[in-house]
Amino acid sequence: MNSFLRRLIFRIIFFRPFTLTFDRCLVHESLGLYGERLAARYLLKQGYYLTAQRFLDRLGEIDLIAVDQDTIVFVEVKTRSRLKNGTPAESVDIIKQARIVRAAKRYLIQNHVTNCPTRFDIIAIICSRPGTNAEIKHYKHAFEPRASFEIF
Repeated sequence: MNSFLRRLIFRIIFFRPFTLTFDRCLVHESLGLYGERLAARYLLKQGYYLTAQRFLDRLGEIDLIAVDQDTIVFVEVKTRSRLKNGTPAESVDIIKQARIVRAAKRYLIQNHVTNCPTRFDIIAIICSRPGTNAEIKHYKHAFEPRASFEIF
């Protein structure tokens, strides 16, 4: 793991003010927040290091940010209770992808890690309600920025 990522992980673990988080859960846990929690647990079991959850910027929001070896992974988590309107991954359209890319760029600039490889993943979860069994699918390299120069 290169030194930039080590410093980023250290800074985020020990000095939390470097990340912006927004907790939307007021009274009860919604299905979306439950899905994000399942996705975070799944990534930790796969050997990823989580650096931020619900990174919020005026340009967009990123559900999970993790490190996989030397790559910073921006993860969009989509949770659905059923497949009636398509799979959860299909709901991440071009507009949503552009918002994630803009927020990812902002995150990289804020944390001074603009020269690290990045990846955009989608974790699709199908679960009827919080606390029940869930089906988790991880789509690595789910999408790329529209232009090659869009990140850095």
